[in-house]
Amino acid sequence: MDVSGSRGRQWIIVLAAGGGNRLRTLLRAPDGTPVPKQFCVLDGSASMLQWTLGRATRLVSPSRILVVVAREHRRWWEPELADLPPGNVLVQPENRGTAVGILFPLIEVLRRDPDATVAVMPSDHHVADEPRLLESVAKACELAHREPGRTVLLGMTPSGPEPGYGWVVPGPPLGAGLLREVVIFEEKPDPAMVELLVHRGALLNSFIVAARGRTLLELCRRTLPERVARLEAAAGGDLGSIYGQLTAADFSRDVLARACGALAVLPAPECGWSDLGTPERLARYRGLGHGEVA
Repeated sequence: MDVSGSRGRQWIIVLAAGGGNRLRTLLRAPDGTPVPKQFCVLDGSASMLQWTLGRATRLVSPSRILVVVAREHRRWWEPELADLPPGNVLVQPENRGTAVGILFPLIEVLRRDPDATVAVMPSDHHVADEPRLLESVAKACELAHREPGRTVLLGMTPSGPEPGYGWVVPGPPLGAGLLREVVIFEEKPDPAMVELLVHRGALLNSFIVAARGRTLLELCRRTLPERVARLEAAAGGDLGSIYGQLTAADFSRDVLARACGALAVLPAPECGWSDLGTPERLARYRGLGHGEVA
């Protein structure tokens, strides 16, 4: 299933640099060392990063997959990413949040392919129905290519007032298609606000995002201009000194929540999706009969 566009190729950015601090006491190697969640084997066969790479390679060739990782996690990511082209593994000197984690590989994608369409995939998602999710990701990429001014979020139907997610309230359809405007984006609202959002038909932000590369970069430039300027100036140079000057930024809170007018949401069909980023969600996953970390 190749989702390349006719005027620009499809690229996928995989986010794998997070520390997984909320799960550090739960996810440990046999020697007791905390293991970042994306490198944990929860099903006895593959890590969450390997799950994500499997999704990505069913959409595009490995030459168009960039994975952003943390220097301090080398012992885990180096063997898992050995089959990717070496230049497609981008190593952050320090973790500066998800916005910087997206900007770093996005600038590199555009250096290689100025007309690229980009999908962003976090590496901590479990999906029961992979083909159905992949169909939605491919559709999001297609629609993002057709709507060059919009950043498309993949929205998931909540099973209830789930805390700890970003919430998206869809507005009117854009044209006669599947995309909806985004009228409200609330990042991790309090329980009372979550109840109100559920009543308004809000969707969960899956953090799977598709956009023309240049559109996504301009969205970040409007909301985080200094960080974009510093990273563009550092492209191909000394990242260590630049990262030392950057403050952390969260992509959902500091970019998406400040740019509703530039967003669109694609409601995804039920596919058994979950972000395994909290102890509660991890416990729920294990309660379905899945094993312990390996």
